[in-house]
Amino acid sequence: MKLAIASSILALGLVSFACKDDDNNDGQTIDNIPNQISGDYKTACTENSALGLTSSTRELSFSSVGDFDRKEVYFANDNCTDVAGLTYRVVGTVSVPGKLPENAELDVINFQIGEAYITPGNKVLADTLNATSFCGVKDWAVNVEKSIADLQCNDFAIKKGEVIQDVYDDRDGTLFFGKKFALLLNEDDARPTEVDLSLPYNKQ
Repeated sequence: MKLAIASSILALGLVSFACKDDDNNDGQTIDNIPNQISGDYKTACTENSALGLTSSTRELSFSSVGDFDRKEVYFANDNCTDVAGLTYRVVGTVSVPGKLPENAELDVINFQIGEAYITPGNKVLADTLNATSFCGVKDWAVNVEKSIADLQCNDFAIKKGEVIQDVYDDRDGTLFFGKKFALLLNEDDARPTEVDLSLPYNKQ
């Protein structure tokens, strides 16, 4: 049962088996991000299928001093209008060192994890997480946010201080991130060299 839940969480893109410290970021100095990308962004509703949840939206906020708040909200219906079934949130700091050497049209961006949270939005999901002691937590409750940073969650762990390497393209205020930008967690540590044009983050 634990394996089935972990597989479903993986299918939603919530986890990764490895994250990597970036040699260009010592974890102490965080550059201010470009003023033009400070603000709040949100994607349109997209299809997903796991744990009985079928759609999701993604939200991302940047402060002018280099903080980020990244959230994915999953729903049981197809158009993201139902009560949220599951919310996954990551907060931390972000740096934008410069252009991607392989493609000067893209900018390098590094996300350093400060905290990671899961919030079950219904009793069925909360009970399922409790039954499997997901991430070692046995008191999951509806609409109660729980930190999973630094916890052992079956075959993965999300550690504070880890750096996720990514790229982005700012097209007149709409942001596009790397093709593996799923909840800030890349599966192979490699920085993407292309952006996902199918998933725009629209400025709010």
